[in-house]
Amino acid sequence: MSLRRAFGALVAAIAMVACAPTEAPAEEGPMQITLQRTECYGHCPAYTVTIDGDGAVTYEGRAFVNVTGRQTAQVPSADVARLLERFDAVGFDQLNDEYRGQMTDLPTTTITLIRDGRTKRLVDYGGTSAGMPREIRDLQAEIDRVAGTARWVLRDGQPVRTPPEH
Repeated sequence: MSLRRAFGALVAAIAMVACAPTEAPAEEGPMQITLQRTECYGHCPAYTVTIDGDGAVTYEGRAFVNVTGRQTAQVPSADVARLLERFDAVGFDQLNDEYRGQMTDLPTTTITLIRDGRTKRLVDYGGTSAGMPREIRDLQAEIDRVAGTARWVLRDGQPVRTPPEH
């Protein structure tokens, strides 16, 4: 009888483990980092740059940049992986969706991260005055650095104050 109970308990334990809910694996899908900068009351560069997981860079310049329109480039995937580590280091997924200061005429900078089937967007409008960690401004600069946006945004190494020359 004791052997029968032990066997029954073993079968019950196996059944319970087999039926226990498990955490669903993260969806695999495209990874994409987008940085969008808007105009301000002044000469703020307005552009969007996107970096895909394979290192493909797409830039779209709109205003107060040296190159308007669409440009493409390629960066090493190892640089993209290091950039993703920066997102994790600042706890990007746990941050607020918006940090808006109580002022006007500033540019808005939006970072969008698509990863593992999820999208996280963070809007910065004078955000450091609204509690946004300074590391997010550093992350914005790192996205620009990895994407190499200076080649399209700056003119002779300087911010653009006039429309691009054609």
